[in-house]
Amino acid sequence: MEFPAKWREYNLLPAELIDQLMATYQPGMESASEHDRNSVFHWWLRQSPSKDLLMKLVELSFLDPDQVMAGDVRKYIAQSIFFDQDVALLIRGGR
Repeated sequence: MEFPAKWREYNLLPAELIDQLMATYQPGMESASEHDRNSVFHWWLRQSPSKDLLMKLVELSFLDPDQVMAGDVRKYIAQSIFFDQDVALLIRGGR
């Protein structure tokens, strides 16, 4: 699914979610792995993540191989309840 290693380092790949994604896998889907990563970003965003977690999600978005999808994710991060000036600065700074 092409998750950058930081996802594991931050322990942000819940087994149950990855199991769900793997259960729906069909051959050829690896060429559109950004959909799986997008699903995980949005799963975390639905959890009302803390500011600390938002900062990690921003960092992970800049590491993502699909920057078009990642840019869209950053727009959703900006709508989070715990979004603040620090998170905005991180987004603007690009890391």
